[in-house]
Amino acid sequence: MKRGMILLTMLGSLFLIGAAPETSAADFKVVVNDANPIASIEAANLAQLFLKKQTRWDDGSAVKPVDLSVNSSTRAVFTKRIHGRDVNAIQSYWQKQIFSGRATPPPEMSSDADVVAFVRMRPGAIGYVSSEAAVGKGVKVVGLSE
Repeated sequence: MKRGMILLTMLGSLFLIGAAPETSAADFKVVVNDANPIASIEAANLAQLFLKKQTRWDDGSAVKPVDLSVNSSTRAVFTKRIHGRDVNAIQSYWQKQIFSGRATPPPEMSSDADVVAFVRMRPGAIGYVSSEAAVGKGVKVVGLSE
């Protein structure tokens, strides 16, 4: 009986250890230049923008996505949620795009503040930052829908 309880406790612990918390949009926020008229964006559309499969906004202006560095935990959450893949898979995608001469990846910034500054200075820019990041004037947070 004692062995059975120990085994049950161990199995329960393994189950809890293996259960990863769900990521949510609250782990990051999507930001655009204040001149951009959008108020929200669908996750699938956002993925298209960041993979440069869609390169123009509805008004015809160029989309300028910006990523956080590959070591950023916010980027890991964003990439998993928006692309359904990990950062390495997206890097592999970009290597193929570069090699074939089709496209280059979005620029990478080392901090939330750098992403905000990039977006503030470029009307067609779109980026993401941690949920705690301050955005200030010239940048607005847009809603994210499935």
